[in-house]
Amino acid sequence: MTFSDVEVIVGRESVIKRSRLDRGYKLFHEKFIFNYEVSNVVELNLAVCARCCRSLKKNEEPHSLQMTIHTVDAANLSGYGCSCAAGRGMCNHVVALLYQTAHYSTMGIASVPLPLASTSMPQAWHKPRTQGIVPEAIDQLVIKKPKQSGSSGVKSTLYMPYKGWWIRTVNLLSMNQNIIEVHVLQLTMKIPEMTGQFGPVPFSSPLSYKCPPVSSAQEICHHPDAPQFPDLPLTGYRLPLCLSFVPMLHQSFHLDCLAVNGLSATLEQETRGQSRCPLWSMARESRLTASRFHEVLHARGEESMQRLAIRILKGTRQTAAMRRGLELEPEVLRSYGEVAHVNVYASGFVVHPDAPHLGASPDGRVVDPTEFPPFGLVEVKCPNVRTIFEGTHIKAVGGKPQLKRGHKYWTQVQGQLAVTGLRWCDFVTDTAGDLTVEMIWHDDALITAMKEQLDLFYFNIFMDQYFKKQ
Repeated sequence: MTFSDVEVIVGRESVIKRSRLDRGYKLFHEKFIFNYEVSNVVELNLAVCARCCRSLKKNEEPHSLQMTIHTVDAANLSGYGCSCAAGRGMCNHVVALLYQTAHYSTMGIASVPLPLASTSMPQAWHKPRTQGIVPEAIDQLVIKKPKQSGSSGVKSTLYMPYKGWWIRTVNLLSMNQNIIEVHVLQLTMKIPEMTGQFGPVPFSSPLSYKCPPVSSAQEICHHPDAPQFPDLPLTGYRLPLCLSFVPMLHQSFHLDCLAVNGLSATLEQETRGQSRCPLWSMARESRLTASRFHEVLHARGEESMQRLAIRILKGTRQTAAMRRGLELEPEVLRSYGEVAHVNVYASGFVVHPDAPHLGASPDGRVVDPTEFPPFGLVEVKCPNVRTIFEGTHIKAVGGKPQLKRGHKYWTQVQGQLAVTGLRWCDFVTDTAGDLTVEMIWHDDALITAMKEQLDLFYFNIFMDQYFKKQ
């Protein structure tokens, strides 16, 4: 059995192949498998059993593992099992046992080696213990006074038990008339300054590099002389008016509340904290956002649209993948800014006055002086895969990765371009092994058709469900 056989077995027996392989290999590498035993060959089958320590509750009884391997075709398991809750399927412990078996087989070991005793291993006293201390910035250090252990004894609680004159105080008072005047020397040379965390500080002083200015992780500047980014949505940009809708009285009041005439740029600026900003969440509540455009365009039938409207109003719980993307996004934007050599700025919630019921929250605003026009957007995706071609939203075109034109991410990017009025967006995909950037341009025909379907859904379906919720 080889490590390739392990991947084949796990890919055939488990739905979540990558997660099983990663966690199983971790258990194998950290030596969770012990009491490994192998039977004799019986009818071309070989039985393997072992124990596996628990990953969390280490004080409890270890799990019991067993599997039967075909001696001719090692990638064919006759059976397997584990005493854990997921033991009827391909659990992490069985994958660790497969890795252990492949390791012994690859090394050509005829019998299971005995565990080494501590006296048989080299001494390790010369290796210092780090106690988990790692270098970090001074402004992130937490300094606390250590607590004294044991009894502190009896000590005076008086503030000043001695009532007399302090030593040499009389002599100091007698020198009052003879103190030499001290003058502060004026600097004849102006010291260059730079901006620090607490304001202007002398250039190259300790405060200049120990307390740098605090800036958003999404604001990266590689072109200081680049033109200033315009307000979003762009001034003078108009959205196509595809639907003639005559609202009822309560619908008219609702649409008046959504209107952002003259306030759209202010709304974008005040919501650049996105999920950390209460105004951002409030502004999104009664609008269709770009991340939902694809679902609206592909909903068929009134009943399906009604369920979609209820699901949108209910909101989406933050999943582990979404939380991972939010954590990685600042670092990915920083890497993107360095690779593409562009300026990246934070972006808020954008609402166009021509369509106040629609909105978009790009991951960032981009200034690239080498492009025309130089202003664009950036959208980041961080799939938990090893390479770009393992991503479900990517296809290979001429050996190069390309975003699928019918994917929901494509619709999301076009929705952001439609609301903001910008002409292009850099779509960034970050994986464990690479970072790719694809420039996506404004598709006028798609946006016109998309706007018409979004209007129909919002005015005929979504608004009614919104009023029912209220």
